Amino acid sequence: MEILLIRHGSASWDTKTDIERELTEVGQQEVNVAADWISASGWKPDELWVSPYRRAVQTAAILNRDWQLRPRLKSSLTPDTPQSELETMLATFRGERLLLVSHNPLLSNVIAHWHDGDNKSYWGMQPASMALVSAEVFSQGCGTLEWLRHYPNYDHNGR
Repeated sequence: MEILLIRHGSASWDTKTDIERELTEVGQQEVNVAADWISASGWKPDELWVSPYRRAVQTAAILNRDWQLRPRLKSSLTPDTPQSELETMLATFRGERLLLVSHNPLLSNVIAHWHDGDNKSYWGMQPASMALVSAEVFSQGCGTLEWLRHYPNYDHNGR
């Protein structure tokens, strides 16, 4: 199974709550470039899981423009979700390819946890960064980080 983890694009801080933060024009541009790169690569998800935070929902809408999948809002994809909760949720996925749009520190932490078996957050998921992780089972030390890409040069593998 493959999971493409994508962090939302750059977002405004001009809101009352973190949940309401929206993509900036720069964030929209970042995500459009990511969507173009994914489309050109031919990678297509079976499902799209999204954090309920506004900036993640906006990011998913841009990424989903070519596929028109039904996004599944997951309350467990927030910045501070424990890795164990995400792994429990992933056990319900029956497809081969999952696109997951979420936040840091969750994304950096799960990459480290799955790839190295470490809980240190050091993978540096910038806004609109994406990482492809493959595994038979997503748990500590069981995944392979296939690639890590950052805006603006998605052609460079930043692993």
